[in-house]
Amino acid sequence: MSTAPSPNPWADIIGPCYTTASLARTLGWTEAKVAAAAACLDVLELTSTDGVTLYPAFQVRQGLPVQGLGEVLRVLSTGTAGRWTWAQWLNTRLPDGEGEGQPSAVDKLRAGHLDDVLRDARHDAWAWSS
Repeated sequence: MSTAPSPNPWADIIGPCYTTASLARTLGWTEAKVAAAAACLDVLELTSTDGVTLYPAFQVRQGLPVQGLGEVLRVLSTGTAGRWTWAQWLNTRLPDGEGEGQPSAVDKLRAGHLDDVLRDARHDAWAWSS
């Protein structure tokens, strides 16, 4: 019997990611600007278990960070420091009872629904911190 390693479920949850260099190229920024944007939570930076810095591709649209993302990240940070939790929160489609799934928070941001996403982020951040 083979004991092949199980695939990491985070790959399905988060999707493809950029490295610092590839995100800098995509955004037309320097790597220092990417690091600064991550430090002030304008972009989402994740660190893998083996120490690799990653930036989920879902946060980029048409060569720019999704509008309002930084505001949402700063709200989520008030509930938990778990950036992988933030990534899951942003990119997961919740069931809607009809088998389709509601748009993810990042889908709602792309559609211009910042106020709705901020409301939900405040609610969930409060619940996480309770």
